[in-house]
Amino acid sequence: MATIKRNKKPSKAARTSPANPRSNRARSILIPRLRVVVALLVVGLLGWGMQLVWHQVAPQINHSEQYLLSAERMSISPQPEWVTADIRSEVLRNAGLEGRLSILDEAFSSLVEDAFVLHPWVASVEKITKTYPAGVNVELTYRKPVAVVEMSGPKGMLLIPIDHSAVHLPLEDVPEIYKRYLPRIQNVVDRPPVGQRWDDPRVTGAADLAWRLAADWEQLSLVDILPSSRPEIFEEHRYFVYDLMTRGGTRVVWGAAPTISPPGEDDFDAKLARLRNCISEHGPLDTVRSPAIVDVRSELSVTPRTVKKPTEPRTVKKESPAEASQPLIK
Repeated sequence: MATIKRNKKPSKAARTSPANPRSNRARSILIPRLRVVVALLVVGLLGWGMQLVWHQVAPQINHSEQYLLSAERMSISPQPEWVTADIRSEVLRNAGLEGRLSILDEAFSSLVEDAFVLHPWVASVEKITKTYPAGVNVELTYRKPVAVVEMSGPKGMLLIPIDHSAVHLPLEDVPEIYKRYLPRIQNVVDRPPVGQRWDDPRVTGAADLAWRLAADWEQLSLVDILPSSRPEIFEEHRYFVYDLMTRGGTRVVWGAAPTISPPGEDDFDAKLARLRNCISEHGPLDTVRSPAIVDVRSELSVTPRTVKKPTEPRTVKKESPAEASQPLIK
């Protein structure tokens, strides 16, 4: 009788032996990947859970006292001598930031910048640096008054300070003694709100002129800037012209503003050189002996001041009592 041999099942060692390299390779690739996926899922779940917890406790932490901004923990660039107001306190009060804005707020820097930019004395915000706990340093560029606009007010004459861009600066913040030494712009009626720029081209041109003449203003004995009431019109050009008045009453015919070059007029530097030459030849323009008119537009033209000769006193003949008693004959 024949003997039937049955095939035995391969042992565990045989199944995992190098005789099946394809399955071994698949396992070596899949198992690490599964571990990475599981780890990522765990980390994601932990992060999601922590985020949920943070959303619950963040408002309490962000608005705790140690993270809220206060005036004592804010520092700004040193204020210039011409500003007497407390800019830092005014910004915090007007914007409502003190005790309400947290340094942990994502919009902290932008909110601080917007608050300072709105202040009329701030030209720009250069840098904002956070300090902990709840502190901030703000580097600012301030506006500087270069002239005053002389206007009539309810209590008399007002000297309204403006910067080189003709921005209306706070009147009460500049010491009176400082304003009296600034160039005065006259013949102006309307004015914009504080912190806004004058739209009147006569004022913007005068402000630019005062700014460019600042270094020579005292030496040239200048006092006032007088814009023309109506613009000059030459072909397609439309512009205002300016006269400068000195302490001695000399009228300097300057012409157009520095940024405008109408036909027949030289540029700013040429006009300034002529005015300096006039002082070298005729002396300072701060007395009644100074010229009446100095025109520097295209060439130096000097008009001397005419002085009237004093009239001789009239002699009145005294009448005698006899002559006084005679009747008048018609």
